[in-house]
Amino acid sequence: MSVQINRSDAKKIWVFAFEFSGIAKVGGLGEVSANQCINLAKSPDINLTVFLPSHGRHEIMKNSLSLHPILRSNGETYIASGSINRNYFNIISQNDAKSNNSSDENLFKVEFWKGEFKGVPVILLVGTNPLSDYILNCREVYSAKTLNAKLGLFALAMKEFMRFCIDERPKDLPDIIHIHDHHPVAALFNCRQQLILSQRDVHTVITMHLLTWPRKNLQFFWESGVNNEKISAQIGDSRVMLTMREFYNLAQNGSSEFPTLETIGCLLADKVIAVSESFLHSDIIPHCGGALIKEKCDFTWNGCDWSYNSLVTDVFDKFHKELPQVDINTLRSWDFRKFLLTKKIGGLPASEPKISDREVLNFIKKQFSKPPYHPDGRVDNFFEDGPLVLITGRVSRQKGIETLLSAIPLVLKHFPNAKFLFLMVPSAFTLDDLSSYMKVAYQYPENIRFIFGIAGTIYFLSHLAADVYCCPSRWEPFGIVALEAMASRIPVVATNAGGLKESIVSLDKDPVRGTGLLVPIDQPKELSYALVSLLSIMHITERAHSDPLFTETEKIAYLSKIINAQLRKQIQNDSFYADKIKENAESRVEKYFRWSIVSKKLKEIYLSFFS
Repeated sequence: MSVQINRSDAKKIWVFAFEFSGIAKVGGLGEVSANQCINLAKSPDINLTVFLPSHGRHEIMKNSLSLHPILRSNGETYIASGSINRNYFNIISQNDAKSNNSSDENLFKVEFWKGEFKGVPVILLVGTNPLSDYILNCREVYSAKTLNAKLGLFALAMKEFMRFCIDERPKDLPDIIHIHDHHPVAALFNCRQQLILSQRDVHTVITMHLLTWPRKNLQFFWESGVNNEKISAQIGDSRVMLTMREFYNLAQNGSSEFPTLETIGCLLADKVIAVSESFLHSDIIPHCGGALIKEKCDFTWNGCDWSYNSLVTDVFDKFHKELPQVDINTLRSWDFRKFLLTKKIGGLPASEPKISDREVLNFIKKQFSKPPYHPDGRVDNFFEDGPLVLITGRVSRQKGIETLLSAIPLVLKHFPNAKFLFLMVPSAFTLDDLSSYMKVAYQYPENIRFIFGIAGTIYFLSHLAADVYCCPSRWEPFGIVALEAMASRIPVVATNAGGLKESIVSLDKDPVRGTGLLVPIDQPKELSYALVSLLSIMHITERAHSDPLFTETEKIAYLSKIINAQLRKQIQNDSFYADKIKENAESRVEKYFRWSIVSKKLKEIYLSFFS
């Protein structure tokens, strides 16, 4: 029986996001927007509605989300319509988006389909004529061909929808608009300007997940529907009224470059939130307004709701007929590891790895030209088991994969049979990176496997199997992947970057409560020392559990590989020290980083506008 929540006095919050996990997700932004909303939607103080482009999900998710078009007061489907400058947004080919005739080649028509995902009301912006279908319904969330137009059309459609709500649904008007990253900045301007024209306004929040430096000229805002109506904003210690042109000039700050959407969004918002304290002070404040935004800045950590026991149950239910042990309680990480490496990475179903980008698919067909790689993106199993280092996430220079690839030969000197499994999501923007990765991968066919795309069949299994998780990022606003690893009881080796140094407790600083090791950025040798040290600790504990003939002489050989004296002493005195590290990792997530915990601060920020 569902519990009815009384929301008569709840604050109405519109959330604008281009990703929402469970509907359309590329990276951490989707995890954050979804999990924050799912947790806050349970509160009687909060009435959330999420808006995002359909990204082509409206038809396939119509039933699961109970989607239906929003209606006008007369019972007709509401359609936002107008024109978008296809030349400016570089949609100039009739093959890109066919129109019925030349007179309507710039016409857009957008419906708003409302549904629900895990208790959160969700509204998808669905393009219903050829041009808007091509833009908003493009399945690639950040396609190079449509992204700029998607930002513009989302803004234009939200402007029309705000007018519709003012005229016909004033009870639905928001008290707060919360946008995630720079994508909805123009939409936020439009919505506030329409409210101001009707003698209303709204509190605004922007959460910054990652700086990508998208620079736009002033025409971008005009083409996205923004006018020069003055808007109030907190700039420094003053509340001022600024036009769009004045916001733009303030963000440009005398530079010859166009300002970033991120800076303009931070200047406009009443509250600027970063996903970690480190990211806030090292990146957001210095690069998005400095003293002009400092006083309205805060941070809320990201979270993770992975459960180790649930992962084990999920994997056991999926593979129990193939696993070496039939009793779930007797399975250890090395059982999962051997099964993964020698049986399952080469046994993905025909539908995996999932890659939707045709450019990436064509690239892989050419690059995966010989074993252990195959043109369909699949890979061969390893011939033997070995210590496993796991890496997951997007392909991006940010992730520092080159540093790890440079460290691998140094690790193999100590662990010749070590395995490195990369489960990574590429894009058409990263084909050069993929090419450089594969040059190294082919040099180490017994040690490295890259799986590009989504390999859902083995994703949880890989987290139960890994000895060490590696996150060699050059910069990392937060790093949810590290939380997922710790929740899976995997020690983490990561760079001392951004939010990683807030989520991970480094063993060399605190060997009793540590959850992994932090190393300097772009230092392959330091990274290799950390990996070898943790692999040695993990190996000693594995042998102590599984081999009654494990000798002190063999233990000493692995102790010599551990650089840090404190760590060497810990495992020397306790052969089961790795078990303690695993427990530390899981309990840290449980204590500090569950979504129900970290979302409380966002609720406090919301309600602070009304205190």
